[in-house]
Amino acid sequence: MPSLFLYIFGTNGSHMDKVGFKKDFLARMHSPEQMQLLFNHLPDVYYFVKDRDGRFVMANDTFVKQCGASTEDEIIGKTDFDFFPLGRAETYVNDDNHVMSTGESIIDRVELAPDPGNSINWFITCKVPVYSNEGDIIGLAGTARDITRAGLALRPYTEMRAVLEFVRDNYPQAIEIKELAALVHLSISQFERRFRKVFQISPLKHIMNVRIRAASLRLTTTNDTIAAIALDCGFYDHSHFTRNFRKVMGVSPKEYRKQYMG
Repeated sequence: MPSLFLYIFGTNGSHMDKVGFKKDFLARMHSPEQMQLLFNHLPDVYYFVKDRDGRFVMANDTFVKQCGASTEDEIIGKTDFDFFPLGRAETYVNDDNHVMSTGESIIDRVELAPDPGNSINWFITCKVPVYSNEGDIIGLAGTARDITRAGLALRPYTEMRAVLEFVRDNYPQAIEIKELAALVHLSISQFERRFRKVFQISPLKHIMNVRIRAASLRLTTTNDTIAAIALDCGFYDHSHFTRNFRKVMGVSPKEYRKQYMG
């Protein structure tokens, strides 16, 4: 007795027959939410869907926990601004608006963000537009994977795992490039070239970004003085911190704290 595939397509099966077969199957699905169940069994994947106004429509359990919530119902209808510091939320929304206004997907973007334990880690993010039956963009779907936790088969990134972890764990201290190069058994020049090729920034810029992200978290979750945060996050003094914070975040630490608290 011929298999289902051979019965429908014959021995070769035309492209249109296959498209029709796929559409027929999807049309018989009770709900797209069934596909969401898969993401609940991938603990290293953060999955979410938003509508055109940036409101969460669905998310897997890992993303729900990232938002500090217990159930999906707690985030439905809310936006990034309800869960993340102002600077991070604005970055996410800017990316979302680009995807939804242009229809262009964001694929495998490497970026820094705190994980659920508030450690600063590298994430690989993908965002794609979601279309209606009429062909209009009605939202987007996205995933993010924590490189340092996922064990991904991404050799260019995992080769630098020791460096990422060292910077994450030691950013309050002075870090020399030769220390980082030694971790991956490269000369300083080889290391700097390799790091820049993989992450599109220099090792020094990465160290600064980690310090800034850690400081941003402290500014919005503690009442510590800006001077104390500056020293605790590896900056020489208040002015050194303020100057570099403004370069990265676009506002001063004081303004950032005021905006978020407001």
